[in-house]
Amino acid sequence: MNICIFGGTTEGRKLAEFLSENNIKADLFIATEYGQQFLKNISNISVYQKRIDEKEMINLFLEKKYDCVVDATHPFARLVSHNIVKATLVSGTRYVRVIRNSMENKDCIYFQSFSECIDYLKNKEGNILLATGSKDLDKFTAVENYSERIYVRILPMESSLKRCIELGYENKNIICMQGPFSTELNAAMIKSTNSKFLVTKESSDSGGFDEKVQSCVNTGAKCLVIRKQYEDGLTLDEIMNFFKKTIMEQAG
Repeated sequence: MNICIFGGTTEGRKLAEFLSENNIKADLFIATEYGQQFLKNISNISVYQKRIDEKEMINLFLEKKYDCVVDATHPFARLVSHNIVKATLVSGTRYVRVIRNSMENKDCIYFQSFSECIDYLKNKEGNILLATGSKDLDKFTAVENYSERIYVRILPMESSLKRCIELGYENKNIICMQGPFSTELNAAMIKSTNSKFLVTKESSDSGGFDEKVQSCVNTGAKCLVIRKQYEDGLTLDEIMNFFKKTIMEQAG
């Protein structure tokens, strides 16, 4: 089998490790150098740290003739997923999307979009711990006194830090750390920043979602969750089972 995986997510990494252990060759494409450091020296897996557009994907799929393309990109990386889908259709390559289980929680306030969440925050007072990553930081500059009120938690990458500073976020309000974080560490950050709100994206437990929610419960902060769009696809376990079945069929 010859597989292509897109995504430096936890699911993408676990799938790559699973394929490696089962002697299945795969090309793994990730967008950032940061993600590559966790995927070194995995046998049978070729890791490429590069962004490719739809046209490049089509040429790649036609050249490599993959048995399957697995989209394990982040649920909010919609443009990339859109390009992957179109490229698989044009090239006639099988497409599988990795989906995360939704985790509805009574202790959270849910929003259908970033703009809806931001409108809510515009009418509230108090500091905000923003745990949505660096990609959407520009949207939150619409919040009054954002540079003083918002504390951003981002990956320790030079490009992410540079983006924060360029958007006007205060240096003292930028936290560069790799997660997922424990309930205690989340709570400590909420307390030290005196945040009344923690903003996060809807995620699976692999993204430390439960710990974020519990830290808000423990500190009295409100957990604001931006929903992901509905997707069709398979969970990581379902995809692994699919490959296990395929391996057994080929062996038999």
